[in-house]
Amino acid sequence: AAQGLTMQLPLLLTTLTTQALLPSAAACSLQGVRNFRSVSRSLPELYRSGCLEQATDADAAHILDSARIRTIIDLRNDDEIRKARDCATEFGQKLLMEFQHNSPVGHGCVASEGTGCLSWHHVPLWANTDGFFDEVERRMSAVRKAEAAVYKSMSGKKYNQLLYDEVARGKQQLLYTAMLKSGALDSWQKVLSLAADRSGGAVLINCAQGKDRTGLVSALLQHAAGDSEDEIIEAYSMSEALLALSEDADDSTADDAQAAAQGGVDWSALRGSPPSAMRETLSWIRQEYGAIDYLLASMGCENEWRKTLLASGLSSNMAF
Repeated sequence: AAQGLTMQLPLLLTTLTTQALLPSAAACSLQGVRNFRSVSRSLPELYRSGCLEQATDADAAHILDSARIRTIIDLRNDDEIRKARDCATEFGQKLLMEFQHNSPVGHGCVASEGTGCLSWHHVPLWANTDGFFDEVERRMSAVRKAEAAVYKSMSGKKYNQLLYDEVARGKQQLLYTAMLKSGALDSWQKVLSLAADRSGGAVLINCAQGKDRTGLVSALLQHAAGDSEDEIIEAYSMSEALLALSEDADDSTADDAQAAAQGGVDWSALRGSPPSAMRETLSWIRQEYGAIDYLLASMGCENEWRKTLLASGLSSNMAF
């Protein structure tokens, strides 16, 4: 067996959320991995979730043996990964190590079915924070822009806080659209290309909670797969209920409040995944680019990419 996880990881059936509650995408109740589910029924072997550092042995078994995930795309920034690693469970740490070290797949390995290697790709979508806040400032009202100009020359701390407050005021729609506008196109292209190709096995896209960055990437993938706007919005809004299942054990509200008190974005203002946030984001994309497909084209995702997206996952199970 490969080092790290052993072949004796207990295989436990996860509890499927009822179809009535989650009609758009199958969701599984994993103990330590929040918001784990498929991106869309239209896209076999493509999954999404929050961070994996708190995975249990049963979670790891489900990811490797039931979902047969062979590629992980991590959208978090370096500081988020370091913080999560500091409080990782033993199995969460070992699971990620197997992917990050490209452990082999096959008989006698931690991922025993299939061939090739596990892979982990770090593609931070919010790496250009300066560009992000430049975009936030560009969208301010004339009055707030004038206020920002004064603070910029007099007090860097007040200037920064003005930008942080603007993000909280603009909520998810500003977060998502400013991220799209300021993000590097090659990073978006890499994420979407990696997600499209599931020929080597299932792919998992994750960020911290699987809600914002992952939700935005998933929305673009769903659109390309032909899901309706209602289906995209429904899948996005599911995050709120799924994350609430573990809210009692989550200390992010306290962390958000502490960060805001010390000077920073009040992320508690952006908690949840209201349908209006994704609806407004999709509307903004159409106004800004003319169509969602034009945005995808600007990221290098056109006909050949779409063919790969729709073809992948349909026959890869034959290899297992």
